[in-house]
Amino acid sequence: MFSRMNDATRTQALDLLKSEFQLKNTKEVKNSWIIGGRIPKENQERIVQLFEVLLEIQETKVREILVHF
Repeated sequence: MFSRMNDATRTQALDLLKSEFQLKNTKEVKNSWIIGGRIPKENQERIVQLFEVLLEIQETKVREILVHF
């Protein structure tokens, strides 16, 4: 899901995960959880929910841009 996000949505996702799970920094989230694939099992379901919402918002914004052209 993270790979389907554009840069702005990725930044938003990392910031959200940092905040949601009280982590020290976004680098830790990206390197350990996303790239390293070490998302704690107890957090996986919530992360999927958050990523689904972020992707829906991203897709809505893209559709709005396309409609205006």
